Amino acid sequence: FCMVELISVRQWDFFLRHGYLIVESVLSVQRLQVLRETLEQRYELEGAMAGSEGADIQGVRRLCNLIGKGRALEQLAVEPIALEVARRAIGEDMRWQAMNFHDPIPGDQRPHQAIHSDRSFFPDCKAYLNVVWAIDAMTEQNGATRLVPGSHKKPHPRDIVADAREPVAGEIYAVCPAGTAIFLHGDTWHGGRANYSTASRRVIHLGYSCCNTAPQYEIADSLTPAIRRRLGPHCALIPDHLVL
Repeated sequence: FCMVELISVRQWDFFLRHGYLIVESVLSVQRLQVLRETLEQRYELEGAMAGSEGADIQGVRRLCNLIGKGRALEQLAVEPIALEVARRAIGEDMRWQAMNFHDPIPGDQRPHQAIHSDRSFFPDCKAYLNVVWAIDAMTEQNGATRLVPGSHKKPHPRDIVADAREPVAGEIYAVCPAGTAIFLHGDTWHGGRANYSTASRRVIHLGYSCCNTAPQYEIADSLTPAIRRRLGPHCALIPDHLVL
């Protein structure tokens, strides 16, 4: 792909040094509105089956395998700035690994996650990038993601942290407005938090990985011929079929 560089030298240096990068105003007000409508309509359509392709997370409104579930989501999966950061972090031969909707129910404490690093869940994974798209503003009260700057240079937290659900030294909250993209290195310690506000705190997690990492679920079969035609050369991002 021929791409215009959308990340500055300063931003890339920050990502390499700290293991994360927060870029505001990536998604316009109009795109956010379409994404919200798409997600809500899809959640209502799937009903009790919502999120069934992936892990069940108690206290969270969840949808999984989103790339083929709406034009707005399909477009988000190939957002140029995300592709640029993913290629820099992983290399040209990368794939989609997952795309999920996550909305912790206000007032429910169960969605508070243990601190973790994404790459540690996939034994053959050599490189991983998680893009957290803030569909609503993220605040300390509504559960902005916690992360530990520089932790991508440390062992995985499960190897050295006694109680990964408790606060970790050096952690910060990724407070940001709606429309922000948060790029997380695959080894950066982070975790979702419970929502103590009264409103939704919707995000989309978009994972890219090296080609030898299995997808979280069957992505290839979920993409229709029409979607593949629209994706064009981006079809190179489709991972191989799951081997069961």
